[in-house]
Amino acid sequence: MEKGLEITFKVSDIDERQITEALANIVGNEFLERIELDWRIFHVKLEDERFFKVCYTGPKMSRLHPLLEKEVRMRFETLSLSSKDEILKLYREEEKKKAFRRQYTREVEEERDLWQDNFWAYF
Repeated sequence: MEKGLEITFKVSDIDERQITEALANIVGNEFLERIELDWRIFHVKLEDERFFKVCYTGPKMSRLHPLLEKEVRMRFETLSLSSKDEILKLYREEEKKKAFRRQYTREVEEERDLWQDNFWAYF
């Protein structure tokens, strides 16, 4: 069984960290209202590459609940198609809610390992 949902992507904006945290936290909090959920945001350095990974995990984030995983992925993608200003405006509004949970970006460095994916060990 998988341990959760991993979304990997690059952001081509000077405010990449702020946009990434906004996307991850908005989606996480929206689904947190419905299910038990936790998430982490990583800025990954892999040799000369830099990218972000957002990982959502919880009892219902597994192969046993494929529709939920699809919903989270689709909401993240839909939100990411919004403009930077729209995303950050929504984020500021959502942050005002009392129960809003925020995760911050963690820096991680990975090495290429063709035998094993140790990414979930960071969680």
